[in-house]
Amino acid sequence: MALVVAAYVYAQWNWRGLRADLGLGGARPGPDSPIEALPEQLLRSGPLPAPLFEGDHADIELRLTTTGSSRGPARLSGSVGGVEVSAATGVVPRAGWVERRTLGPLGRGAIVASNWVLESSDPLGFFRFRRTGTNGEVGLVLPRFASLSSSPQARELEASVSAPRSGSGMELFGVREYRPGDPLRRIHWRSSARLGELVVREYEPPGVQTVGIFCDPHPPSREAADQVARLAASEAWDCIRGGGRVVLWAPGLEPSQPSEARSLWALLEWLARYPAPTGGANWTSPPALVPPALRAGAPEESGEDTAPSVNDAVGVTAGDSTALIEALETVQQRGGRIRAWVVGEAELEIEAPVQRVGTAWPL
Repeated sequence: MALVVAAYVYAQWNWRGLRADLGLGGARPGPDSPIEALPEQLLRSGPLPAPLFEGDHADIELRLTTTGSSRGPARLSGSVGGVEVSAATGVVPRAGWVERRTLGPLGRGAIVASNWVLESSDPLGFFRFRRTGTNGEVGLVLPRFASLSSSPQARELEASVSAPRSGSGMELFGVREYRPGDPLRRIHWRSSARLGELVVREYEPPGVQTVGIFCDPHPPSREAADQVARLAASEAWDCIRGGGRVVLWAPGLEPSQPSEARSLWALLEWLARYPAPTGGANWTSPPALVPPALRAGAPEESGEDTAPSVNDAVGVTAGDSTALIEALETVQQRGGRIRAWVVGEAELEIEAPVQRVGTAWPL
């Protein structure tokens, strides 16, 4: 009886002092990973500990820590990115315990940890206690991309990006948070009242062009959606390198934030979570793939179904979305240049240069 009581007391003490955690320990680039071509300065501003792209392998760290002295035994099990993972140890030292698992090659989207359980017991196994963890993201896998500047149509867009347009410095680009020194006349009062904080109108600098990349709202398959994301990422990379700004949008989704128009990492994150699952598609995406809502980006009169105001636009689609075509034609009517990528054999009824590709990458 004394042994049983001692075992129960120890099991309770052991269970209460254990903590579990999961994290991304590092990345191993796969074939055709764009990380090798990115400048060191850009990589330093990227996700930590390292950006993850399609086809890469990720090191997932399973960590156990204690409060106070060493404890054990303990076992951690669950699912990461749809793969069942488990690890166990007899002793968790005061400095903590870490074990790594390698996942990959990875697909685009969130790496979700789910169904995690921390188990502990006494050394003799008389009593067992369990603690269930909450689901969450361990990391985000970005779409692969490559420069498309060698294609004639991409060079046409680069020329339009670098060509200043008169009066562009007066064009409303969006809104952002108020900063000390901002003129009071730029405060957007309606958005400020809605958000509960001051925001100001942001105008485009003279000579800077904004390119809209409009994506298919209903890609027919995971492969088509991945290719749309890769093409959009490649277009964004070429535009930013040429000194332009980029806005990502798809009918039914909120656009990327104006403050992120020059941030490659923010744009890649938007594309990593594209698209939101909607009706009409014959495939589903986990909730973690839904792009985050725009908090203080576009003016109040801009909505999910309204394309952002841009100078030029590129459509990337695997279907014949009416809303996407109308958005491109609106840009054209305002004097902007448009063109499109079509993934697959869909017919696109639009008066603009169209280039067709399959789902293979690189192109």
